Amino acid sequence: MNAAGMRQFAVFAMIGAVNTCVYYAVYAVLNLWLPYLAAHALAYSVGITGSFLLNSYVTLRTRPTWRGFVRYPLSGVAGLVGSGVLLHLAVRELGADEHVAALAAGVLVTPLSFLVARWAITSGARKPVTEAASSK
Repeated sequence: MNAAGMRQFAVFAMIGAVNTCVYYAVYAVLNLWLPYLAAHALAYSVGITGSFLLNSYVTLRTRPTWRGFVRYPLSGVAGLVGSGVLLHLAVRELGADEHVAALAAGVLVTPLSFLVARWAITSGARKPVTEAASSK
């Protein structure tokens, strides 16, 4: 991966960490008034929307599109499936501790989530944000 790709990956990972905190904060507040599953669904929606916008503007420096927004959750699905497979293999085949394996699987699958998110956001994107700003 080139320097620009490494920068994008690092920013993607930082946004993911911040997004986890945002999700939990929104969930905790909403759960004071709503049932936990409703709080989860709303907090997840806030998190995925914020993550999409931040990764569009900051990580990939492109304008968000509805097409990208609809595709973006596929990066979460890729992460879920990939980490699930790695978790299963680590626990079942290697005898790893379930908690350690879950953390390791999440870290190991992050590059896959990044590639799917980058594809979702940039596929069919119009102009990069930097070009749009310099053309005004």
